[in-house]
Amino acid sequence: MDAVILKGRKDGFELQLTDTAAWDAILTDLDALLQKLASDAPEGNVEFKLLSGNRLLTADQQTQIQRLFDRFGRFEIKSLTANVEDPSAFKAKLLAQATHIVGGIVRSGQSLEFHGDVVFVGTLHVSGTLKATGSIFVLGHVEGLLIAGAAGDTSAVIAGDISHAGQIRIADTVEIIDKNDYSADTLSYINDLHILEHGHVADLSKMRPKLFRKLEDL
Repeated sequence: MDAVILKGRKDGFELQLTDTAAWDAILTDLDALLQKLASDAPEGNVEFKLLSGNRLLTADQQTQIQRLFDRFGRFEIKSLTANVEDPSAFKAKLLAQATHIVGGIVRSGQSLEFHGDVVFVGTLHVSGTLKATGSIFVLGHVEGLLIAGAAGDTSAVIAGDISHAGQIRIADTVEIIDKNDYSADTLSYINDLHILEHGHVADLSKMRPKLFRKLEDL
């Protein structure tokens, strides 16, 4: 069994690192293969796509591979992909997709932060803050600060009664709530001109179909 398999592509070469092979064997075979390629093709720059299969390379392993390629100035790693995902990245993705049901009382000076969407059924006092990287759905009573899309997600919305809120933010847009006719039917969102606008919750399925389907699955 070869530890490294070379395949030619129109835009360069593909190197498959056999995920069941010993790591030392992969480094040895890769070194020998690069030396042969350098001898067979002494001119021109060459790009390589590396595939590690079901082996997720550590930072140290990636550094070892890069050092091998650094010995050959004409060779460049274009990409490195695996069939498995970094656990930390996978966890972050799951958190971003999560929907949190939040109740209780958020008092003045307190701040609650969540990754993903929030359905708020509690009470948010003046000068209290509720922050989410996703959207916020208000079913409770809010008088403080609501922040949706906290990490810059301009597709996030704030739905529900914000008539008594002190301020709302979606991504980098802000509105200080003054006299208004907002109700439980209010849908706050960023429009195509990057302006915070208000519509009706019934429009959510058309404006944010992915978010609407997600809510249907709850």
